[in-house]
Amino acid sequence: MADGQAVGELGLTEPRQTALATCDGADVKASIQAASRSAPLEDTIQDFHMHVSKIHFGRISRFFVGAFLASTLMLTAGCGTNLFDYYFGGLFGKRSSPIDKNAEQLAIEGTQKMREKKYKDALKAFQKLKEQYPYSKYAILADLKVGDAHYYKGDYGEAAIAYDEFVRLHPRNEVVPYVMYQIGMSHFLAFSTIDRDPAETQAAIEAFQRLIQAYPDSQYTLRAKKQLFECEKRLVAHEFYVGEFYYKRKNFQSAKDRLERISTSYPEAVKELGYEEQVRKMLEVSEKQVAKGPRKPSIFKRVGF
Repeated sequence: MADGQAVGELGLTEPRQTALATCDGADVKASIQAASRSAPLEDTIQDFHMHVSKIHFGRISRFFVGAFLASTLMLTAGCGTNLFDYYFGGLFGKRSSPIDKNAEQLAIEGTQKMREKKYKDALKAFQKLKEQYPYSKYAILADLKVGDAHYYKGDYGEAAIAYDEFVRLHPRNEVVPYVMYQIGMSHFLAFSTIDRDPAETQAAIEAFQRLIQAYPDSQYTLRAKKQLFECEKRLVAHEFYVGEFYYKRKNFQSAKDRLERISTSYPEAVKELGYEEQVRKMLEVSEKQVAKGPRKPSIFKRVGF
């Protein structure tokens, strides 16, 4: 993986190379703005402003507008956030919002902690941003970075869940190929040893295959194809381990099934791992033994021992 390669326009870099490309407030702001280029709230404000400009403020109009403003302010007076100012403050000379200011502070804090490799602290900042400011324009960054924080922290199961949620919430975002690749890598790195159930490896294969099918021209598709081969090698190692186990215990039918599967489905991986000769010999013996039919019980079992 290349050092410092940007992911989309979020200012993010490839995992396990560098935690984050953005390092100062200006860069973070620019990356966040690029990540949230769609601004439905600003469109709403612009439409509202055009509508208000067409109103003839006679006495009756002023009365109803004043009543509307007063009632809105009364409804929001007991809240920590003034909703009227949040949605329409820009119409009356107030452009800044406490929500966005506080959310931005959390985004910068989380980004800085990621850069410092303090992933636990970064996770706290981004989770707080998600929970307290879910409608902020910075929330999409938090959705993504929660997954990255879990990933770098080594919590691969949690990372996969967070990345899955990002794809579900933002299916058309330009960083989805990166996130899909990260889903596969999270499952891939959750692998333990060859004697365990290869469910995580299988999940990684499925994730990489989805990426390849959905985004065939993405740079992450090229990486996914390389990781697919690594997954195949893991599956072969597992099946070889189990097949050899059956072979040594003279369970030739089970050994034959496992060894045939890897030699037929993953011949390149078998060759890469250097198993070709061993597989060939064990298969040859297993096939001969299976052809003889079921093994007869030993003399000791037949006489009751």
